[in-house]
Amino acid sequence: MREKGRKKKAPCQTGGKTMNKKELIQAVFHKSSITKDQAAKAVNEITGSITQALIKGEEVKINDFGTFRITDKKERKGRNPQTGEEITISASKTPQFKAAKVLKDILNEKSFIEKFVETGKLNEEEARVLTYVFEESRKAKESGGNAKDATIVEVKKAAEELDMDFKETEMIASRLIGKKILNTKVFTSQIEEVFLRGNYRKYL
Repeated sequence: MREKGRKKKAPCQTGGKTMNKKELIQAVFHKSSITKDQAAKAVNEITGSITQALIKGEEVKINDFGTFRITDKKERKGRNPQTGEEITISASKTPQFKAAKVLKDILNEKSFIEKFVETGKLNEEEARVLTYVFEESRKAKESGGNAKDATIVEVKKAAEELDMDFKETEMIASRLIGKKILNTKVFTSQIEEVFLRGNYRKYL
């Protein structure tokens, strides 16, 4: 029985699915031009090299990502969680990870589309069309495409997927081109295809 007054510790909330090592290797394989075996070897080499550096007492700093380091915990008094009896917890070394500011900013930052809506640069309908083009570009990148390459999106298909009138969608696409967020290959009386400008493909 738990002692009265002692609160049960709440489980840690991560807010999402956990990626395991197998899935990490799969992700590296899909997003690179190497084989699956090479991806597995690369992941093992990276984790192994970080581990060895920490064993030696070295810090491992990866720019724009974070720093791995070892901290020393001194011997201290504690209690056996089962019996409540006082025990001595031995000194130990604990690996820690400190996220870089760039990584923190990415995790906490709103998308550029949300920011544009908040600042009045885009209205809700423009944001819907832009989000569709952005997501199509992201899917193309995740399936092996290069984020620097333009993903052509048909305005007609966008209208169908968003359940919007084609002419209305075309007018919105034209405004987004005017705002230098989207672009088109050929300017004609009717805009049939659009794609993200290079300075916005960096968000993919």
